[in-house]
Amino acid sequence: ETGYGEEDGYGRWGGGSFTWVEATDRDLSLDLSNWGCVDISEDEEMVPETFFEDQEPDDETFEPTGNEGVNAERQYADAEAIVVWPRSQRWSIATNNDTSRMGKYLLKACEEGGPDSEPKEDCIKKAKILIPRVENSKLDVATLMRCILMIGDKLLAKQFLTSYLSDSKGSPDATFEHMQAFIDRFGADTINPAFLTSVNATSFAADPTGMANFLIKYHNTLGQKTSNEQLTENLIGAFVHSMCPPNKKDCRVPAKDPDKFPLNAILGIFIGDKHNSSGTLARCVLEGYVWLSCQPIKYNSWSSTRTQTPEGPELLPSAALSILSLCETFGWSEYENVLVDAVEKLCIYGKADIAIALVEKFAPTALAGDTSDQSRVCARMASIACEKILVSSQPHHKSDTLTTYKKLVKVIGTYCPSQAPRFVEAAKSLDVDSILYPLVLNVTLRSTASECMKSSLGLLTLHCAHILNSRVSTDLGSITVWSLPHANLSRNSAYSSFLRNPCKQVHDWKVKKSDHSGFLADLGLLIRLGEVKAESYKPGRSGAYHFKITKLKSQSVPVSSLSSLTCSCSSGSSSRYSSYRPYYQSASSADCLLKKHKSTASKYCEDEKKLNVIKALLMPPAEVVAQQYPQQLQQGKHQPSQQQQRPLQRRLQKLDVLYTAPSLGLTLALVNNTQAHVKEISPTAPNANMVRANDVLVGVNGKRFEELGLKIEGNSSFHNAIEKLKDVKRPMLVMFERWVTINDAGGKPGQQNEVATRKRPASASTSSGIVGQAPLAVGSGAQGQHLKRPAKKPKSTDVIDLT
Repeated sequence: ETGYGEEDGYGRWGGGSFTWVEATDRDLSLDLSNWGCVDISEDEEMVPETFFEDQEPDDETFEPTGNEGVNAERQYADAEAIVVWPRSQRWSIATNNDTSRMGKYLLKACEEGGPDSEPKEDCIKKAKILIPRVENSKLDVATLMRCILMIGDKLLAKQFLTSYLSDSKGSPDATFEHMQAFIDRFGADTINPAFLTSVNATSFAADPTGMANFLIKYHNTLGQKTSNEQLTENLIGAFVHSMCPPNKKDCRVPAKDPDKFPLNAILGIFIGDKHNSSGTLARCVLEGYVWLSCQPIKYNSWSSTRTQTPEGPELLPSAALSILSLCETFGWSEYENVLVDAVEKLCIYGKADIAIALVEKFAPTALAGDTSDQSRVCARMASIACEKILVSSQPHHKSDTLTTYKKLVKVIGTYCPSQAPRFVEAAKSLDVDSILYPLVLNVTLRSTASECMKSSLGLLTLHCAHILNSRVSTDLGSITVWSLPHANLSRNSAYSSFLRNPCKQVHDWKVKKSDHSGFLADLGLLIRLGEVKAESYKPGRSGAYHFKITKLKSQSVPVSSLSSLTCSCSSGSSSRYSSYRPYYQSASSADCLLKKHKSTASKYCEDEKKLNVIKALLMPPAEVVAQQYPQQLQQGKHQPSQQQQRPLQRRLQKLDVLYTAPSLGLTLALVNNTQAHVKEISPTAPNANMVRANDVLVGVNGKRFEELGLKIEGNSSFHNAIEKLKDVKRPMLVMFERWVTINDAGGKPGQQNEVATRKRPASASTSSGIVGQAPLAVGSGAQGQHLKRPAKKPKSTDVIDLT
């Protein structure tokens, strides 16, 4: 019993003694040795009612709670009691009216010859009482089925199955453990009809996934027995009818989300069955799943009803192998409409990438000239998916968009080349930097694309070139910076960083009046030079004194030259006057002038590099040029003109060659202790048609060895430069230089030039070859003074094999 007590006044928070005052609640229970604990009503079931009032408690505890007083609790115990109840009520009293305990009681009562056994008629009555109470517990269902098997009454078994399985809350899966025993004991004629009633539209809508899992479990175990063939066939038919009734109006919206529906396993039931009805049933399962996945699911919460937006048939790719097997067994025409409908639904619910993936999984192995039903169905699916993607704006994420458009290149080229113009127009609206540029530079994609999609990628490459060219065609211009040429004349740390900061013109801060004279003296030279103006004042002619420095001279600096400038916008001041600086004048990197324009310059340089790569991609390979200009390549076939007979001059040509493989296939030699010359070229070397013997290797990735701090001045630095070259991450751009013979008057390539070498102005940026095509080298001839090959014979001091 619980109640409250009082403190004797000498203790605090349990330190003193307490006295029981009054009981407020009492709870009695009876522990039966054979049946467990049962509740007791003291007023109605205790004799005498005041039995425990005269007893001393076995335990008494007090718990002070502060403002709520002292809580008290007493416990009484008695070892023995005489318990009397009506024999007819023994079951409910001994089990405390608990369903699980009632089932265990009945299990003992059904044991013939046991100490607690009861007559069969009494067991049947108790079992009928339990039938409507076990629907929510799988364990209770199993216990009751064991009791029914022990009783052996056929009508009772039929009543249980009919009642339990017809209830929408009852799960057939709970009866699975003892179902075969039921069939063996009571006969299939008794069990099957009742069992089939459990598979209906109502129970399917209540839990589609649970119903499907039960059917799979039954088919893979009990359904394999010859005696259960008819029941298995009937169950499958009932399941399919519940999932896809002939009249679509009879379909019921599911109560649970089918996101874990075992579609692949359900379809696996029909694989290997050659009957035409199996193909039709499998098609109905697909139709039912497509419809099911497009239905909104309503959830009832304590405050409102929420509706979950459907996701569409996104599980189809996981069942692609089963669907493919069914289509090959029963024909693609059987499943054509449902597959096309599934693709449409996927696109409607924003899963166009899944639709494309589905087409890829169903694609025939051999595509060239394929006119099979499989190709026709894939073509229909691909046409719908591609059209939906190109018309809509999905997918929304840039990474998803790039992946989807890569797939579109293959799918459109294979199944629906008529969509190529629309593909180009849709792709032109995409972001160049994150989508189009990596798309057109994908070498594998270009090499495996069909002819129409190669043309489409060529148009997109040209589009990228136009966009990038428009970005870099305008000069970045100049900006005004506040850099003082004589800032070093000031020694005061309170504002020295400001004087050197090119981003700030005015520095105004609160400071003690006594320090102003020192500031003016320190700034005297800068003031006389007219570079700054300084003033001491009170804002609003009252309050604390401020000191203000204003820069008077500015400089115009090209944006492209900002890399040499630094500022202190993002660094804090360590001056003793830092505490006087108002919060609104604290340095902020977000307002930094240099940072803003350096970012613009960096983007400009990045666009230039991308444009050079695109230009190289648009250049025809050497073989194409040779086919277009064969006469110019045939030496001695024509008489040189007077202009061509002029003396030949030599110029330095620069070549940038792209390597993607770890091995360059080159043997390098150190010449004159300052140059890395190509000595030999392996026949299998990458870009072997571009690099020549005696070419000079001068740098990598747009930077010469001198810029990388690797100037070659002997064997040691030569080896360091080569090791640096080996460690550079692929792909890399290797820079070569060579002497070429040109005609001084006409400026055309002489006979010693290769056709794959093209001139560019000296001011142009380097370009690179593209993997997957014949490598291109973009050369630059020096303009102005002609350079001649040195007369001194080079000496070789070291050789390194890069193969």
